[in-house]
Amino acid sequence: MHVYYTICIHACLQVVLVTKKLDHVWDLGALCNGILSGLVSINAGCATVLPWHAMVIGVIGGFVYIVGSRLELKLKIDDPLDAFAVHGCCGFWGCIATALFSVPTYARGAGGGLFYGESKQLALTVLVLLAEISWTSLIAGTMFLFLKKGKMLRITNAVEDVGMDLCKTGGSAYSFEGNGDPALGNGRPARSGQVGVSMPPHSVQPVDEHGSPSSLFSH
Repeated sequence: MHVYYTICIHACLQVVLVTKKLDHVWDLGALCNGILSGLVSINAGCATVLPWHAMVIGVIGGFVYIVGSRLELKLKIDDPLDAFAVHGCCGFWGCIATALFSVPTYARGAGGGLFYGESKQLALTVLVLLAEISWTSLIAGTMFLFLKKGKMLRITNAVEDVGMDLCKTGGSAYSFEGNGDPALGNGRPARSGQVGVSMPPHSVQPVDEHGSPSSLFSH
């Protein structure tokens, strides 16, 4: 099983090369998400496919991630970690891949994959995936609808500019050189050699949506 994970991870490193070709940068995020897309893609079928299947599944999974990520950007969907592209798109691909590549000897009661002349597993997989989409859309859609009606779905522009980490928790999610925070206009980003330097204790206080000190976290 660990061998399959390793093969699939290596196969998905082409994400870095494709991203370099498209964006002309060596993207560390693409490297991390490329590895994750390989893990997610092989997760469903690691016990029922062959090593060379894992290689193919990983390569395709990398392209699935890239397409999913860029589609989200085109649709202006806010997903800074590419969670849907990795876990959603590659997760769906992993299920479909299992239904395509499963070796009958390994699959046992589930039946072999389509490439081995059996279609039962593919049909059931598609049915289950459609059921999951329907169920999630209904529950999440209802929740988001109520949040929108109650005007709780979005934060204000002021909070977005200042940063939710400061507004909601009183602490900065990033380390900066010196006191203050660039989001408030009173700090400087850390130089590359100093990334990770912690800010002095109590130098950052919770602020409200206007950037003013908040008493929400005061004792």
